[in-house]
Formats: sequence, C-alpha cells, structure tokens
Amino acid sequence: MWNTYGKLDHIPVNIVNEDESVAFNGKRIAIGDNLTRNLKNKGVFNFEETSSTKAEQRLRSGKSYMTIIIPKDFSKTATTLLSSHPQKMKINYQINSGQNFIVSKITTGAATNVNQRVSEQVTSTYSKVILKALNSAQDGMVRAGIATNQISSQSPSPKLKAGTQQLSGALLSGAAKLNTISKNEQTADHLATPISEHLNDINKVPNNGTGMAPFAIALGIYVGGIALGTMYDNDPHKKPTSAFDWWLSKASVITTVGIVQSVILYLTLINLNNLQVNSQFNLFGELALGSLLFQSLIFCLSTLLGGVGTWLVSIILVTQVVASGGLYPTQLVGNFAQTMNQWLPMTYLINSLRSTISTNLNIQSDILIMIAMIVGFNALSIAKFHFIVIRQPLEL
Repeated sequence: MWNTYGKLDHIPVNIVNEDESVAFNGKRIAIGDNLTRNLKNKGVFNFEETSSTKAEQRLRSGKSYMTIIIPKDFSKTATTLLSSHPQKMKINYQINSGQNFIVSKITTGAATNVNQRVSEQVTSTYSKVILKALNSAQDGMVRAGIATNQISSQSPSPKLKAGTQQLSGALLSGAAKLNTISKNEQTADHLATPISEHLNDINKVPNNGTGMAPFAIALGIYVGGIALGTMYDNDPHKKPTSAFDWWLSKASVITTVGIVQSVILYLTLINLNNLQVNSQFNLFGELALGSLLFQSLIFCLSTLLGGVGTWLVSIILVTQVVASGGLYPTQLVGNFAQTMNQWLPMTYLINSLRSTISTNLNIQSDILIMIAMIVGFNALSIAKFHFIVIRQPLEL
C-alpha cells in the first residue's frame, strides 16, 4: 500500500466506442476512434475497448471499475459547434461505488481528464477550420486589392466595369468564407466546453460509511475474535473422553460468543448506524458466519502452534487489511496481495457483505467457501486434540 496511486494504470476501465465517423470540411473525422486510441496508449488507467454487454457484466461483477460510453453521434455532434445551432458532445460514464468506494472516487475524478482530452482535440480541429476560413477570406481581400489597383490605373472604359465586378466578387468570396463560422455566444460557449458528461452510478452508496462498511465490519469481527482468542484457555478443565468432546466443550463456548457478538453488531448497524441493506436476513447470517469463521481460525492457530499461533493471528490481520480488497482493489497493492487475496477468509466475508449492502450479487460461492474454511479449521483443531489425547494422556 506504499504507492497505491502510482499503480492506477492497473485499474481496468471499459471503453464502449459506438461513434460513427462523419464527413467534415472535406475530410472524415472519427473523434471516438481518436479518443479510444489516445486513452489506450496514454491513459491513466488500464483501458480496454469492449462491447456494451461485456462492459456492463464486467462493471457489475467488479472486474472493472468504470465504463466510458462514446455515443454513435459523437463526431456528428462535433460538426455542429460552428453552426447556428451548436450542440454539445455527450459522453457517458458508469461507475460502481458499491463495489469499491475509494476507487469510484478516483475514477470519477478521471472523467475530468477524459473531457479535457476531448476538448483539446475538438479545439485543435476547429482552430484549423477557423484558420482555413480566415485564410480564404484573406485571399479574397488580396484579390480585392489587386482589382482596386487595376481600377485606379484605368481610365473610364470597359475595363473599369470588369475591375469593379472582380472587386465585388472577391469581397463576397471573403465574406462567404467568414459567414461559415457562427458568431453567437452559444457557439463560443460550446467551443470553450464542448463536452456534456453524464455520470451513472449503478450501485450508488449514500455516504462514505456505507461504502466502507463491508471492510469495517469484517475488521471489527476479526478484532473481536482476537480479544476472545487471547483470553480463552484451550486446555480442558477435566480429562476429555475423546478429541471430539474436548473440541465440543471449547467450540460451544466460541460459537455462543460469536452469536452474541453478531446480535450486538447487527442491532448496532441497523438501529444506530441506520445501515440500509438489500437483505437483513443475509446481513445477520453473514455476521454470524464471519464470527464463527474468524474465531475458528484463531482457535485453530492457538491450538496448533500455541504462542506462535497467537503471533500469527496478528500477522494475518495485517495481511488481510492489505490484501482482502476491503480498502483498495488488489490491482493497486501489488502482486503479493493478488496472490494472497483468494486465500484470506476476510476476502469472502467482505465480498458477501458488499453484495448484501450494495451490489446485490450472488453470494453463494462466498458462503460455501467460508463454510468450508470453518469446517477445515475445526477439523485441524480436532486432529490436534486427538494427537494429544492418544500420544500425551492428560493428567488432571
């Protein structure tokens, strides 16, 4: 996380270019193609041109963080800027703040950069048009001057009439060239700011607290698990008859504490923080599952490794803060985070909470992975208890 903003070129952004080229001033222009090429070659993000359907799928699933849509009349609208009825060029942006609140703010700010690039291109194009018109007008004025000299050098004769006609034609030609450029205030305004943008947030979150809630909730549950893990004694109070009985005597306490923690957290989020969610049932289930998941992990490490396991619990906490995708997407925090992300329990709790709070995606795979982790951690704890009971009989 040392230099996250220095890795913005790793953030995937979709470009949907629907623009159609048009003829203008004797040439064909395709501003959408030029903008797409410019962004892909020199853009701040990792821009990828794709179809509208694929772009929507990628944005909703969290595989990309913004979509830029260039409409099909983009270039055509640009040709009206010097006409008597100028129109602003429209460009559409889509973000998904429910997927990652911090990145949505970064990508929204980048829209200004995109608009600036288009404005520079349009200004450059029309500057050439205006200069060409002025040069044509100048040519007409020169021809008018030549005709004037011819008139002044001739005595009244048929040549005088011809010179007068030449002068009139040259002046009219110059005036016609200048009249191709509209001179109203609306034209000046559209040339200064030719872009009209529209931002659509497909999963808008009302505030920073809601956007950061999945990460904050998961972090709070894990810290609560650490508090219990450092205080709770894994040793039995009487000699267990089996490894399973030993585990059950401890797991029953851990499960009870986890459920109580979940109830308190749920009531706090709904009643005090007024957190708006897609499903309150899913929210409580995820809180309970997250509590059991983290407490099972902490109990497993302390059972297997003793004091070293307790130390590893803190290391895992730091790793999850960096690599779970709760604050920044893994693309911004390096290869290590991307590798570790899929192995961290907090990753799946954050994903499921995001879905319940904002994105409303399918959480089945995340839930199944968390359940599998809970079973795995407890199986390891039972295996260690079995080893102790068989190989090292307790004397109590």
